[in-house]
Amino acid sequence: MSTIQTVTETLIRLAKQVIHPDTVLVFPDDLFEVQRTPSVILQGPKLTEDRFRRSQSRLFEKNVAELTFEECRFPRLYHLDFDLVVTVDREAELLGFHESVSRFLQLYPEIAIADQGSLNLTELVPLGGLARVNLSNLRQSSGRIRIESCPVYDGDLRDGRLIRDRTFQFHGDVTEQRTIQP
Repeated sequence: MSTIQTVTETLIRLAKQVIHPDTVLVFPDDLFEVQRTPSVILQGPKLTEDRFRRSQSRLFEKNVAELTFEECRFPRLYHLDFDLVVTVDREAELLGFHESVSRFLQLYPEIAIADQGSLNLTELVPLGGLARVNLSNLRQSSGRIRIESCPVYDGDLRDGRLIRDRTFQFHGDVTEQRTIQP
């Protein structure tokens, strides 16, 4: 499974737990009609490359216990931006969602991604900070969040053995000294 898909699914699961259980993912260019309120939409991801951290080096990971190694190119790092859109019937509900989103960002400054580590989650624009076209009589508020530096690997993985054989050649003599313990 791709890293971007894993990261996005993890974000959706967390948002469903903390913000609202009916949180949905909508692609950036897709027009989405709210079926029922309250509604939480994560629109994205919009990818931007973290060019300052681009590297031509290779990653080399040793497993000393198994005497093996894995080598691959350094991954490209992308920021994943999501617009967070909340739609409700009344202003009081909207204030409750402001609190839920703030709580979500405080509880999860980092998102744990399966067994691969964690990525930073930041708030680019607070909820209520983006002006969106609203053609309905519903109350709507939106903001933007970002998952930083999501690694994307090229899939070209080389693995091998650290030691090809365990034959040792020893030149010289061996002197053993034994100490007898009373």
